[in-house]
Amino acid sequence: MTKETDIMNRLTATAAGMLAVCSALTIASSPARAAQWPTDKPIRLVVPYPAGGNSDVIGRIFARKLGDALHQSVIVDNRPGAGGSIGAALAAKADPDGYTLLLGDIATHAINHLSMPNLSYDAQADFAPVSRLTSISLLLVINPKYKFKSVQDFITHAKAHPGQMAYATGGNGTPSQLAMEMLRGATGLDMLPIPYKGSAPALTDVVSGQVDAMIDGAATPLVKSGKLDLLAVTADRSPAFPDTPTLSEAGVPGYRFVSWHGVFAPKGTPQPIVDRLAQELQRAAQDQEVQKQLQALGIGLNTQSGPAFASFIADQRQSIEAMVKERGLKLAQ
Repeated sequence: MTKETDIMNRLTATAAGMLAVCSALTIASSPARAAQWPTDKPIRLVVPYPAGGNSDVIGRIFARKLGDALHQSVIVDNRPGAGGSIGAALAAKADPDGYTLLLGDIATHAINHLSMPNLSYDAQADFAPVSRLTSISLLLVINPKYKFKSVQDFITHAKAHPGQMAYATGGNGTPSQLAMEMLRGATGLDMLPIPYKGSAPALTDVVSGQVDAMIDGAATPLVKSGKLDLLAVTADRSPAFPDTPTLSEAGVPGYRFVSWHGVFAPKGTPQPIVDRLAQELQRAAQDQEVQKQLQALGIGLNTQSGPAFASFIADQRQSIEAMVKERGLKLAQ
């Protein structure tokens, strides 16, 4: 081997080693780089419901905290309509680059596929679950004219007057309908369903006495003002009404219906971005200011991410599908 050949071999080996080191550093740093968002445009959080409702309030609270944590502008984009499906479809078709997120819920990810045969998105295939945010117990409310003191008073009266009491729902395929149908199935109540286009007009008629009862998550202000009587909650005890029993505690063993909200990204969003978002959202949920704001609305916090969140949704979908089949409900709109 000549001296020149020996020198060339050493230089080649050194260059190869440096290339390997650079490649390793690039791979190691890529997740950190992928978790950063350039500030040339804001992150959009699609809220598929109108401004002013609980979903909008939740979205704005977490958007502000997320923006502070990322040093980035996070704007809320309200896209209401069709039970949340319009906004969900919009987010599902967005570029998976971390700039578009969805505030989904029990309707967009566990109910709409049952009530909308031509749904333009697939809740399981089109989204990457980032983090669950809330756990909400709906409220079983009754017009005060009845003066019921307990769930058992309500059940006893309804059974003594079959077909005479009416209950309101926010519409076909809404959580308020499904929660009441689950209660009717567990207790054998014979009541007349009255569907409305949304919770607000339904609750208005319960207050006026046009309808007798309702299960819904937006009744907190009406209960606090004394316009409706609260008998029980559908899942865990509400932070707004900690002394009110759950339906399971009040004599309907095994009953549990939980509503929720969570953040989703379009499928294909880089995992480091999904992980960073989940981390910051879970940190925001631990903030005392956030907890205080949501507690006043009767909204509990429950953060799950990744496989745990996906598993929770899958279990709820299966449970709702089984209940709909058992009750013979026709949800298709």
